[in-house]
Order: sequence, then C-alpha cells, then structure tokens
Amino acid sequence: MVMGRVVDATPLVGRRRELETIKRLLEGHRLVTLTGVGGAGKTRLARRVTADLARVYKDAAWVVELADVQDPDLLGHSVARAIGVQVKSADFDPALLTEFFGDRRVLLTLDNCEHLVEACAALVERLLVACPGLRVLATSQRALGLAAESLFQVPALTLPNPGADVPPEGLHQYESISLFVDRAAAIHPDFQVTEGNAASIVELCRALEGIPLALELAAARTRVLSPQAMVDRLEDRYQLLNRGFRGNVPDRQRSLEASVSWTYDLCSEAERRLWADLSVFRGGFGYDGAEAVAGEDLEDDSFLDVLDSLVERSVVRREDDGGRVRFRMLETLRLYGERELERAGRVDEVRRRHRDHFLARAVQFEAEWTGPRQVGWLSEMQDDHANIRAALQYSVEQSDADKALRILSCLEPFWITSGAVSEARRWLDLALAETPQGDVPSLAVALRVATWFALIQVDMDAAAAVVDGMRVLVGQPGSEPDRETEAQAQLAEGLLAAWLGQTERGVELIERSVEGFEETGELSTRAFALVVSGMLAGFTGHVDRGRESQHRCVALTEPKGEVYMRSFALAILGVLALAEGDTTAATQKLHEALRLKRELGDLLGTALILEFLAWTAVADDQGERAATLLGAAGSVWNLLGVSLDTLPHFSERRRDSELAARSMQPAEAYEKSAAVGANMGTADAITFALDEHPPRAKTGSGQRSTDSSASKKSPLTPREREVALLVQEGLSNQQIAERLVLSTRTAEAHVENILRKLGFSSRASVAAWVAEHHDEVGA
Repeated sequence: MVMGRVVDATPLVGRRRELETIKRLLEGHRLVTLTGVGGAGKTRLARRVTADLARVYKDAAWVVELADVQDPDLLGHSVARAIGVQVKSADFDPALLTEFFGDRRVLLTLDNCEHLVEACAALVERLLVACPGLRVLATSQRALGLAAESLFQVPALTLPNPGADVPPEGLHQYESISLFVDRAAAIHPDFQVTEGNAASIVELCRALEGIPLALELAAARTRVLSPQAMVDRLEDRYQLLNRGFRGNVPDRQRSLEASVSWTYDLCSEAERRLWADLSVFRGGFGYDGAEAVAGEDLEDDSFLDVLDSLVERSVVRREDDGGRVRFRMLETLRLYGERELERAGRVDEVRRRHRDHFLARAVQFEAEWTGPRQVGWLSEMQDDHANIRAALQYSVEQSDADKALRILSCLEPFWITSGAVSEARRWLDLALAETPQGDVPSLAVALRVATWFALIQVDMDAAAAVVDGMRVLVGQPGSEPDRETEAQAQLAEGLLAAWLGQTERGVELIERSVEGFEETGELSTRAFALVVSGMLAGFTGHVDRGRESQHRCVALTEPKGEVYMRSFALAILGVLALAEGDTTAATQKLHEALRLKRELGDLLGTALILEFLAWTAVADDQGERAATLLGAAGSVWNLLGVSLDTLPHFSERRRDSELAARSMQPAEAYEKSAAVGANMGTADAITFALDEHPPRAKTGSGQRSTDSSASKKSPLTPREREVALLVQEGLSNQQIAERLVLSTRTAEAHVENILRKLGFSSRASVAAWVAEHHDEVGA
C-alpha cells in the first residue's frame, strides 16, 4: 500500500495512448476501472497514472494494494491504514473515510479488486456519494458493476502484424519487442535485436501475445536461453516461465502459472468447467458452437451467464468484427484450461463433441452452399479454419476416416478459395489411408475431390491412383453403382483425361456426369462440371458449345444467388469473347467476374481472371498493363503453390501472351512492370485490374513508392487518421473502440469510411497507405 507519488523499480515501456485515454476518462468519470487478464499490466498503468496525476490532485493521490486482503470485512481497515486514518474499533465505520475525504480533491487508486468485487463496489459507491471531490481508479479482472463506472480494458502490448517485413532496427517501435529487449538488456547489457535473433524475438513475443508479465518472465530466462531456445520450449510455457522476479513482488507475479492460477482460483466451479471445455477450440469460437460443445456440462447453470462471467473476468475475450460476434481465449489461458481438462479425464469426450459440431457445420455448409450466403459461409469457415483442422486431427487420431472425409468433401469450395489445397490433400491422404467403411456415394465424392485437388497441383500420378480407386469402387462385384456415384466417377475420370491431353474424351465424360447430376438434383458439382466442360470445349475451338455450357451454369446458379461457380462461368464467357476478338465484351465479363471473386476472397479464381485480363490487354496492344497483370497473377499463383500448368491449354496461352507483351516494349520496361504487379499485393492487384487505381509497387524497404499526390492534404478526418494508425498496428474494431473509448459500432463506421475514401477493400491496404503517407497521418 503506497501513499503519495508512486515510483516503480523499472520504467514503463510504451502505453502512451493508454495513459492518455485513462487520464481523459478520469476527467469525465468519477470511477474508472481498468480490466484485463492477469499480467496485462493493469497495476503498472494505474500506478503510473496515479503518479502522473499527483500534481493535479493536490490534496492527495493514493494507491491501495488489495491483493493480500482476503477478508472483505477488512477492506475498509486496509484503505484507512493506507491513507493514514486510524481505526479504533474492530468494526469499521465508512464514515471515517467520508469525513476524511470530505470535499477534498482526491484520487484513490484501488489495485487488485477482483477477489473483493462486492465489498469494493459497496465501499466505492458510498464514498462517491458522500465525497464530491473524489475520483477512484480501480484495477480488477472484473468490473465493479456500478452505474458510475467507466471500463477500460487494458490491451496487449503492440506486436508486428503477421508476415510483416520489419528490419531489426525497426522492431523497437512495437511495445512487446521493446519491453522484452529492455528487460533482457537489464540482465545482459549487450543484449540487442540483431539479424540473427530478430525473427525468434518476434515469434516469441507473438506467441506470448503481448502480455507484459509473460514477456518480462521470458526476458528473465535470457540468463540461460536464447530467444530461439525459448520458442522451441513454448509448448510447455508454464514450465519455461516458472520463475522470474525476486524482491517486493506479489507471489502471483513470480511465475506465469501463479498469475493464471490466481484467476482460476477466483472462478466458480461452473466457470472453471467451462474454461476447461472451451480450451478445445482453436483460434476462437462463436456462441452457438461454444454452447453446443460445452453447454451440456453446466447442468443447472445457465451457459449464457457462465460465459458472460468468463468474459467479465477477461478469461474469454469478445471480438466484434464485421457484425459477427466471436470469442477467444489467449493461448496462455487456453493451455491452462486444456491442462485442467486433462486432469479431469474429459479430453476425449469434449473433443468428440467439438468434432461432431464442426462436422454438422460442414454438412450445413454443403447444404446451403449453392445459395446467397456463400460469402458469409466462406468468411465463417475461414474464422473456424483452426477448429476444422482440430476436428480433422481428432477424426484421424480416432481412425474415424468417414467423418474426416465428410468434413473434407463438404468444404471443397473452402479449401480452394482459401488457398489451402495442399492442407486438404494431406488430410485426404491420411483419411483415405484408414480404409473408410462409410457409404459408397460419400466415399465417391471424397475420391472425386481428391482427384480434383491433385490435378490442381499437377500431381498426375496421385490423381491417376485415386481414379483407379474410384474404378474399383464403381465396379464392385454384386452391386450396381447409384447414379450419384457413377456421375462422380465420370467427372473424376473426365478431369484426369483432359489433364492428360485427351480433351475430347474428357469433355465427353464430364458432360455425361452433368446428365447424372441433373438426374440426382445435385447443383454445386453440376455447375462445376458445366464450367469445366465448357471451358475445355471453348479452348479447343468449340466456342459455341463452350458458351452454351457457361450460360447453362449461369441460368442454374443466378436465380439462387450463387456467385462462386457463376463467377467462373462469367470469366470463361469473357475468354470466349476474347477468342472472337471482342475485347470490350471480354473486359466487361472479366471485370464482373473479378468483383464477385473479390467478394468471395477466392484466390484461385482471382489468379485465373488476372491472367485472362492480361491476355485481353495484349489483344488491346497494352503491353505495360499486360506485364503488370501477368506479374500480379504470377504472385497469386505462387501464393497458392499452384502452377498455371494446372489447366490444359493454359501454359501455352500464357507463354504467347508474355512473348507478345515483351515485344511491345523494351525488356527493362517489361521487367519493371511485371515486378510492380508481383509486388502490389492481391487486394491492390484486383483494384488495378478493375481500373480503380493505378499500380503502386513496394520499395525495397517495404514502404510503397509515392508520387506527387503523397504531399497533398490527407482525405481523412483527424479521427479517421487516428483510427487508421490503429489499423496499421493490427488492432481489431473492438480493440480500436477500447483504445479510443468509442462504441464498437462507431469504430466500425470509421474503418468503413476509411476503406471507402481510400478505395480499398482490406485493412492491409489501409496499413500500407498509412506507411506511405506517414507525414499526412501523423505517424
């Protein structure tokens, strides 16, 4: 318990915005509570704010440490003792404090209220009513729950964005890196960020999620371990970070486990059980998923109430992005819950429910795919990619190949649009190796998907082996294959034939599969077969036949609001128009298709259409534009790990287009334009291809090159510039709202305005724009 000006043994690193925000909140609110997970830095922030404001609150500014006060009846005694008020009886009378404070202008900081929430709330409420000059700053893992309370959730320290290319000398701008290096240098004065350890330091700080306590404990381990050695041991982070500080440090801050155990011990039995159950989720979860997996374990307790309590305790974080509410646990807390689940012997039971939930989601995805919710479904599956992976892992571990194959085949479009074909193939190989025992039609779908994915990656031997397996499946003695199985087999064999150069046979087989899908009423695979058969026919000179197939696909999908296969059909119609010399119609169709692909986030479709637009530019004698588009398309192909040789007749067309584009300009000019396209990023490549803004290449330093417009006045308002800076830091809308003390909806509106004004479709583009226009933004 400290009275007067507060001095910490080590300096506060970063937190400039947080300090300003908390001080601003105290100007307008009489009670401000800093919340957040244990180790987030609540105490350090509160003590620094108190010290900074000691001159403002001239009568007095106190910090009262409550962590060691276990009996709520002793709360008043503890506060009185800290501020120098004598208590002369065993029973505490709050009037002693109200008389002492009176009308004085005072700041009272109550640190670590979480285990005394009710007692603190009662005392603070009485003091605020009786003492008009009093301001209270509290730290707690839970809100005090008073009407006068303003909450500030203490965010993690800033980190580089995943994939950010930041040189070692630039890493100190990130608070997590700066704190780790500062504390490590206190142990080893020569410790610094170098080319050799920079990547390991970033990985370590990111794995510890910017939690100050964890970073300081990790820095203490540099006595013995290098940053990379710590990264290698992060799987058992509680053992790695089990000691750090001596001296006047609370027990709960002496190790990572002690800090988390302090929080766990304050939870009710239902909260602990839910914490453990939720640890099976990876990368976050939605409310419905959490209730389906963990709700039945709570017996008489309300799932909603218990989840709300964990959110209030900062064990679970609520994230609101794009109108969808999701929840997430810091990995450090998730691992603690996972350990408790193992101790209770319930891992298999809860993981099975988790797998069954995501199997049900995959089946629902497939049932609703050919409809108007494709964009939403892909976004949701992307959010749950890590959970899908965990569900597949459990199925493979349990030798439950049929369920794994069902998940994989139901999510076929997701694997392609997200650029995760390699991962899907790995899971398919593992599941098919288990000799599935399920129904023949489901196995046939999985084998056809495996064939297509192998062909996408030009793995002809693997595709042929899968097709051989389908022939065995269809030709099983004593059983006549159903029409669905037969159609899937015809499609797989037709695709393989076409990729082997037997185009006419391939088209024939695929068109026969379309007839089968029409008989069974299957829509999604029928649309796919129409697009592929029409594309192959058109590329081999049968333009009318190819166009007819694409129109049939559009007629099938458009009334249902489907955009995935319809956009492919529109793209092929554009190429067929180009084949007849109509570059205007080709461009119109390709632009329409690319806008739809941008909505979906379909990388494979985007790469194809960028290629087609490059061919169109060549036909229009626009050599520079063609080179830029070819460079951009090549960059996306590389991102996907796919070669253009994926599709029959494409490699020679690309080669011809590249040669034609080179012939239109000097070699140096071609290479420069192609490099611009390759470095502009997928989002900017799309906007360039749609003629929405000129190309902007990244310079060697990672910043974008500027033109004369860079010195013009910023199109953003001061508040939007502030939000843009936080977007560049990698904060979500929820975190921006917390940092700037706004509602989440207001933060969302600011981000939407920024995207609209700058003509961007992604937050990554905003971050790049901020880096380029740092003088205008005030970075």
